[in-house]
Amino acid sequence: MIKDIAEYIDINPDMDLIKSLFDEVNSNDFNSFGKTQWISYSLEDRATGKDLKNLEIYEPLLSEHRKVHPNIKKRDTGFNVSDSTKKDLYAHADIDFHLEYPNYYNIVIPVFGRSVIEYFETKREEIFLPEKDAHGHWYYWEFKNRNKPGYEEFLQERKIGEIEVFDKPVFIDTNTMHRVIVTEAPRCAWVTRWNNVPKEYDYQTFKKKVESIL
Repeated sequence: MIKDIAEYIDINPDMDLIKSLFDEVNSNDFNSFGKTQWISYSLEDRATGKDLKNLEIYEPLLSEHRKVHPNIKKRDTGFNVSDSTKKDLYAHADIDFHLEYPNYYNIVIPVFGRSVIEYFETKREEIFLPEKDAHGHWYYWEFKNRNKPGYEEFLQERKIGEIEVFDKPVFIDTNTMHRVIVTEAPRCAWVTRWNNVPKEYDYQTFKKKVESIL
């Protein structure tokens, strides 16, 4: 664990519901997960920004998560699936700078498989904004030298910690650069991204709110 960045969270997810939702969408609409080989069964189409049928299917779960906070980012909420330990998620930071309030947090609920989230020291001069989403907003940071030789050594020099995602839900701050390494495949996790969270809800305050409701 990494205090105030990536910690296990004490909630009681309805895994029967979550697994039934995954079974329902497994052959439905999906998006490729950015520049990776992951599959994402999210709430909106990443290319067009239009709502997918998944938004309706997930409503029994989303209605519970909205009790924590009403703003849930459609692009980044849903099931993320990797079918191979060779299909990881590169180092990045998820951002929502265009909203009224500054904070945003993710909850990751493992469904099957295993993974590790590694976190890295984030120096502004080493990162850039690669592209905008379908709504015209910047949505993630990336390290500038991802495609250059020595990238893995670069990451290891800046690694500040990690957390395993296996049998416990994880609460994460995505503003720090991180990547996901799949250690047992296939790997599936449900992610809810709350954004537009008022500044008074820092990491621990919002985590306690999630625990008290879920």
